[in-house]
Amino acid sequence: MKLIAIAAATSAMLLAGGAQAQMARSATTGTAYGELGYAQLKINDTGTSVKPGLLRGIVGYNFNDFLAVEGMLGFGVRKDSTTTTVGGVPVNVEGDVRHIVGVYVKPKVTVGDGFELFGRLGYADTRLRATASVPGASATDTSSDGSFSYGIGGNFNVSPRAYVGVDYMRYYKKDDTKIDGVSFNVGYRF
Repeated sequence: MKLIAIAAATSAMLLAGGAQAQMARSATTGTAYGELGYAQLKINDTGTSVKPGLLRGIVGYNFNDFLAVEGMLGFGVRKDSTTTTVGGVPVNVEGDVRHIVGVYVKPKVTVGDGFELFGRLGYADTRLRATASVPGASATDTSSDGSFSYGIGGNFNVSPRAYVGVDYMRYYKKDDTKIDGVSFNVGYRF
């Protein structure tokens, strides 16, 4: 009798767990979501690098369990500076991101219980500001350019609708300039 009761309880728990997993999986299909995150960037230009901060928002739509599309908007929230030497003269270089705007295709796969791995492939337009100064003089340059952008990351569900995540993104790369960084995010499915 005890064996029958244990078997019945185990079967009920397995069925309930399977139903919950099926509900969690299908809850992402056809849903919109939003993320807010902070990215620690690294801007490297011909050997000189600065590490400004970026506040990033993403709005996306899950077509199914394996594919989403996203729009991204990020604003610089912290500048960084470094000192380099040019011709024996110390030059202070300060850099920050004014904004980054991007669109992405996001292939993804659910691994285990509530963990998602994903990639991002798309295009991002980036606007930077750099100031170089020496004793008695300074010059500021603001530039905007776009390039292929990509990344990888993972999300962990903390509830059926909310999740936390981390990702690495390459936002820009042309010639000797590249911008990449790690972002920590919180998200919500609507």
